[in-house]
Amino acid sequence: MDNGRSREIVVPVRVGRLLMDDAIALPLAEEEAFDSIHVLEGRICFAQLTEMLSRRDYAMAEARERLLNYGYREIEIDAALCKASDAKFLDDRRFATYFISERIRRGWGRRKIEVELRRKGVDVNDLPGYPEDYFSDDDELERAMDLLARKAIPAVRPQEKLMRHLMGKGYSYSVSATAVRRRLSSDTL
Repeated sequence: MDNGRSREIVVPVRVGRLLMDDAIALPLAEEEAFDSIHVLEGRICFAQLTEMLSRRDYAMAEARERLLNYGYREIEIDAALCKASDAKFLDDRRFATYFISERIRRGWGRRKIEVELRRKGVDVNDLPGYPEDYFSDDDELERAMDLLARKAIPAVRPQEKLMRHLMGKGYSYSVSATAVRRRLSSDTL
């Protein structure tokens, strides 16, 4: 309280719960209390980040967004992300490599993978050897053919529906058209 005025501090829920459990011994001078709360928030932010990373890998921007949604201040988030990056808990290249290989395994095409990586804040141009080390046209066509082999040929407008299916999975028009043409011609033989 300063001259009859009160000051508030907004904290994330996890920090608030700890404060309710007397995580900081009060009473303290106002500035000392605020400093103690911010130190506590920084520790809890890093702890929450490591919990998130123990469940799955995140891209840096994706983790930042998540921590912002939890209510942490940017200064605490930046410190936690820097600490996690220095400890190799958080690595955009490792995340992108795993993400690409996992999505390829699921049958996704290159375009859809790139869109999702961009959405997660990863620039594929920063990946060494991208796209040559991750994709080849023959590989992409083979995966598209495998997807179509598991799909029944529709009775009505088969070419249009199969093209839409492959393009929705992120395959380019040329790969989709070649795969559909081969699938439809092999079915008529």
